[in-house]
Order: sequence, then C-alpha cells, then structure tokens
Amino acid sequence: MQQTYKMIALAMLLGIAMPVFAESAPVYDADDLSQSMDAPLQQQDLPPPPSPSQDGGFMSNDSLPPAPAPASAANNMAPQPSLAPSSMSTAQRLKKLEDQVANIHGVQSSAQLETLQTEIQSLRNQVEQLTHKLDQLQAQQKTMYSDLDKRVSQPGVKGAAKSATDDIPAERAIVTKTATTTKPKETTEEQPNVAEEQQTYQTAYNLIKAKKYNEAVSALQNMLKKYPSGQFASNAHYWLGELYGLVGKHDQALTEFETVVTKFPDSPRVSDAQLKIGLIYATQSKWSDAKSSFKKVINRYPGTASARLASEQLKQIKQAGH
Repeated sequence: MQQTYKMIALAMLLGIAMPVFAESAPVYDADDLSQSMDAPLQQQDLPPPPSPSQDGGFMSNDSLPPAPAPASAANNMAPQPSLAPSSMSTAQRLKKLEDQVANIHGVQSSAQLETLQTEIQSLRNQVEQLTHKLDQLQAQQKTMYSDLDKRVSQPGVKGAAKSATDDIPAERAIVTKTATTTKPKETTEEQPNVAEEQQTYQTAYNLIKAKKYNEAVSALQNMLKKYPSGQFASNAHYWLGELYGLVGKHDQALTEFETVVTKFPDSPRVSDAQLKIGLIYATQSKWSDAKSSFKKVINRYPGTASARLASEQLKQIKQAGH
C-alpha cells in the first residue's frame, strides 16, 4: 500500500511540473519544420564548398580571393564628390574664391619679383657705367691739371718774355707798321709799355705760384683789358684757361684756350691749348669734338709732348667704345 501511495504522489508532482517546463521551451509548427527540413541545401544561406584544385587538392592561400576591405578603408578610397557651386554655402564659396585669389597673387608676385630683379640688374649696369665714366673724367681732369705746378715752376718772366715776344702774330706787326706810317706820333704815344706789361704779368704769375687762384684770375683779366694784344697776352689767356678749368668752369676755360689757338697760332702754348680743348670736350662727353681736337694736335704739332698725350687720349676713348 505504501508503495502505491508513493507512485500516486510522484505522478501528481510530475503533473504539476510539466506545464512549467513547457512554457520556456520553443514552440515549432510541425508543417514549417518539415518544409524547412525538406528544402534543398543550395537554397539556404550557406557558403559554397571550396572547389578542388586541378590536382585534386584544395586551393592554396595564394589563389584564395582577397578578403573584403573594411568599411572605413573603402570609404577613404572612394572619390570624394565635388561640391557644386549651387550646393556650396556662402562661407565655402568665399573660401574657394580666397584660395583662387591667393594662387593668382602667388603667380603675380613671382612675375613681379623677376621684373624687379631685371630692373635691379639694369640699374647695377648703369651704376657701373657711370662709375667707369666718372673714373675716366677724373683721370682726364688729373691729366689736365696735374702738371699745373710743374708749369708754374718753369722759368717765369724772363723765359715767358721771350716766348711772348715770339707769340706776336704777323698780322699785328703789319697793323703796327701801317699805323706807324700813317700816324707816327700817335702810334708812338700809344705803343704799350713793355716793362709795365711785364711787371703786371709777373704779379699775376706770382699769385698763381702762391696758389691764390682767384686773385690771379683778377690780375690776368685786368692785364688783358689793358694789354689785349701785348707780348704776354697769349700766356695770360692760357693761364686763365688753366685756372678756370681748375675750378670746374669748363666753358670759360674752353673760350680762353680757343683764343690762344685762333688769335695766337704761333704761340708756344698753342699745342697745349689745343690739347686742353680736347680734354674739356671729353669731360663734357662730346666725344666727336674731343677726337677731332686730339687729331689736330697730332697732325699739327707732331713730335711734341702734347701730341703724345693726345694719342693716348684717343686710345682711351676708343677702348671706352666712344
């Protein structure tokens, strides 16, 4: 009896526990389950089996298809779509325009830099040419006046008196002779006082030796006013030319030297005066006149120191390309 009671109690416990376990178990429809089991294998979402290689084995790792790239890498490699102007915001369009302007400015700056470099090189060439020209002018100026002290230190009035006497042109002798025949008394009274003229010239010459050039210029000018055709007139004009040139008054110096050449062609100073005319023209960059003057010195006064200096000046002008 007791065993029968135990069996009945166990059955009751099982009857109570079965509904509880049945609630948590999955429920399948018998028809669906049978259809899924009967479906062919190729219709299911399963990977295809690996195909055998030619030798009957499986494919090697080298022949396997490449693994698909990660989604992030694929996104990076994909071309970025360009923004159409209509789809760009105002700030984006402004930024794009600023970038374009910056590129244009870069190109323009490069071109401007090349232009400036070209202009700088041109200016440098001009400076070099002007420097060379200045050196030439200084050399000519030095050649023109470096021997001033040497000339001043030469014998003064005695030597000059003889030279001045020889400088009197034939035209003046003819005029004096004619005047003597016509009006002997008046001519005798108007005949220059040679001693007085000599003393006046000596005073001016001493001022030159003392380097009192302004006072010397005044003394020579006064002498020429009083004795315009005196025995020392050619020397006075020559020294005035030297002194004017020394202080940079080239036009006045040129006038004095031309006076020596034209009015006193027999003066011992004429070859030097013609040389100084050429040097003044060269200083003024009048190369054609300078060359013409130097050639006159060479042709008219061959063998003189002036002719030698004129030849050297012509060579320098030719080398300078003038």
